[in-house]
Parts: sequence; structure tokens; C-alpha cells
Amino acid sequence: MDEKPIRKILIGYDGSDGAEKAVAFAIDLAHKYGAAIIVCHAFGNMPMTSKPGEVRRLINPVVERLSKLGITTLVAMPDSLPAQGLLTAAEEHHADLIVLGSRGRGTFANLPLGSTAERVLRYAKVSVLIAR
Repeated sequence: MDEKPIRKILIGYDGSDGAEKAVAFAIDLAHKYGAAIIVCHAFGNMPMTSKPGEVRRLINPVVERLSKLGITTLVAMPDSLPAQGLLTAAEEHHADLIVLGSRGRGTFANLPLGSTAERVLRYAKVSVLIAR
């Protein structure tokens, strides 16, 4: 079986503990494979007052941290609902892997897997790693 190289890793980032765990996994993988990381936050369900500028403030610390580690870092901020935004960004950036936390900032904390993670797992065309 041929192993497909991992050159681009897309992280779904919303500032949650799960997203921070996803960042940690992605950093390890990026160093191992020399991969770039795409930090993605889809903001389509946020209030009108929380748009690109506020999203940028949310993800800038992660982008700076990755850059300081010598990891090539890109940003994706699709104006769509989270799962669709992540899937679209993964395709547009030709990501080889999507890394997500098992739970984000959703309202059903008792579920083992958040709705965004579940949808991405179901519909992604590339491998998905769920960080716990």
C-alpha cells in the first residue's frame, strides 16, 4: 500500500480546548512531515458583529505560534457554517489531512462528538484526525 505524503494539514479552530488539542497534534505532524498548516475558522453562524476582524483576532495568536515554530501557516476564514466551511477550505487548499477537536463550542456538551466534527468525518474527501 502506497502512503500518501502529508503536505498540508487543515485545522478547524474555534478557540475551544478541543481546537487547542487539534493544534498540538497538527504541530507534531507538521514537524514530522514538513507540512504546512491551514488554520480555518468558518464564521457563517456568528452574529453580524462578529465577522472577519474578530475572527482574525481569534486565530492570530495560533498563526503567530505556528510561524514562530517555523511552520508554513495559511489562514482560511470561510463565511459559511462550520462543517461546510472546513470541507470547502480543505478542498480549496488541497489539504491532505483535517485535524479537529472532538468538541467545539457547541451547546450539546454531553455528546461524545460535536456536530461539526461528525459532519466533517462523514463528508470529508481526505483523512480526518479527531483530537481528544
